[in-house]
Amino acid sequence: MSKGRRANSDIVTFLQNFDIAEYQEKARWLDRRFVLHVGPTNSGKTYDALQALKKAKIGVYLGPLRLLALEMFDTLNAAGALCELLTGEEFIRVPGAQLTASTIELCDYRKRYDVAVIDEAQMIADPHRGGNWTKTIFLVDAAEVHICLSPDAEQLICRIIEGFDGQYEIQRHERLAPLVYTGRMESMNEVKDGDAVIVFSRRSVLQTAGELQQMGKKASVIYGALPPASRREEVRKFASGENTVVVSTDAIGMGISLPIRRIIFREVTKFDGEDDRILNGSEIRQIAGRAGRYGIYDRGEVLAMEKPETVEEALRRTGRPLQVVTIPFPKEAVDTDFTFWRLFDEWQRLPGVSGFSREDMTEAMFLLKELGEKIARQLPRQLLYELITCPMDIKNERLVLYWLESVIAISVGAEPEVPIFDTDTLEGCELQYKALDVRHQLLRRIGIEDPRMEEKQELCDKINQFLLEDKRTLRRRCSRCGRSLPADWPWGICDRCYGGHRRKRGSGQGGFSGKRGSGQGGKRNKRRNSRRRRRR
Repeated sequence: MSKGRRANSDIVTFLQNFDIAEYQEKARWLDRRFVLHVGPTNSGKTYDALQALKKAKIGVYLGPLRLLALEMFDTLNAAGALCELLTGEEFIRVPGAQLTASTIELCDYRKRYDVAVIDEAQMIADPHRGGNWTKTIFLVDAAEVHICLSPDAEQLICRIIEGFDGQYEIQRHERLAPLVYTGRMESMNEVKDGDAVIVFSRRSVLQTAGELQQMGKKASVIYGALPPASRREEVRKFASGENTVVVSTDAIGMGISLPIRRIIFREVTKFDGEDDRILNGSEIRQIAGRAGRYGIYDRGEVLAMEKPETVEEALRRTGRPLQVVTIPFPKEAVDTDFTFWRLFDEWQRLPGVSGFSREDMTEAMFLLKELGEKIARQLPRQLLYELITCPMDIKNERLVLYWLESVIAISVGAEPEVPIFDTDTLEGCELQYKALDVRHQLLRRIGIEDPRMEEKQELCDKINQFLLEDKRTLRRRCSRCGRSLPADWPWGICDRCYGGHRRKRGSGQGGFSGKRGSGQGGKRNKRRNSRRRRRR
């Protein structure tokens, strides 16, 4: 066998040592009892798990989002159970606290807990982040482990625990406020207080909020690029009644508890990074489940303006059981002599194991390639791994460039420069906030805490102001004279301009051909809107 083939064989052998059997063996040594809280959205499963955490002397909450961790941090402290907050963005210390609310990536496997709560465990099947749930279920060291999950993940989680001979009980939860499909909505004029309108681009969120504001309804907005503090402020405004409706992307589907009466799908098509696609049933149910708040509304209602038959069918069916567990990439690989590129490449190529998939390392491979071999060799292996697995939006070229410049600075022993992006626009403020987040993540990896929270708060205040202005700017207006148009006006110009052009046309001065909104102009607008959705 040639030297190259033997080396590849050695890598494969090494990586195969970290299949699920390795985790099962480690899990058997831990003394734990599991409680599975199984139920749909808004069924109180996380609430019940928190009751056990409140009684613990030492405990941890582990969730998928900073917003969820922050919500639990507030809830526990308000109940007198002192709790600290630990996320990739910040660490809030509370004197005397023995509880921690954390994002799941920061789970401490060296610590022994009385109670650990693992939330949204159905994410174990996610190819990018699911490995964190796999590792935590196998290795978190707690006398009592409470796992909150949707019904479609029950068989999968039970199979995992049975695989290492763990003991568990199941507590089933039903929705406290039933969820019903109540038909098609024809017009935005039918939106009422307490409603949440769902669209799938940042621009559509702001446009729709502007339309509603034009109709006299103040709207909170929620979308993925909105910084957590700004999102929290939008949530507060709606929960307090300062705003009466919500306009959101699918970011509302997880980690946000709001008193929503009705979910209205204005759109059910989203751009997934490559093409427009219709939401699958699981995504529709996750979003729809936010309707109905026990103690406020007797039931949650779901309506649709686009493809109502798709929404109705999704709500009528139950989700298919999840079949695949994501195996995390082994950090033990850092201590080998194999290059990361070869490790990642072979990891991606390994044949699948029935019921298991491997963590997708595509983003780490992308950042490693951007960094280049020369700079990568200047960094200690452990640090290099931490830097290329820094969570960030790799689709944003300017953010990737800032990450690259920062890592180059670290490679020569310097601190990354503070990012300076144009903050005269909403998009610029959001980019600056993301870049500050990247800087904080990178500094933490070299042992420096510098979250620049004051600057982030100033950015959030500026973003909140921009949101108010953008809602006004993005109201529908006549393309000829700029006059405001009703939210459901079917054409691009007002009656006055249309009438004027009809008169000109009749006098031989040109004008429109055909019906309003038809012809090549309409087709061009449709293509332009499609391109805009893709860019967003």
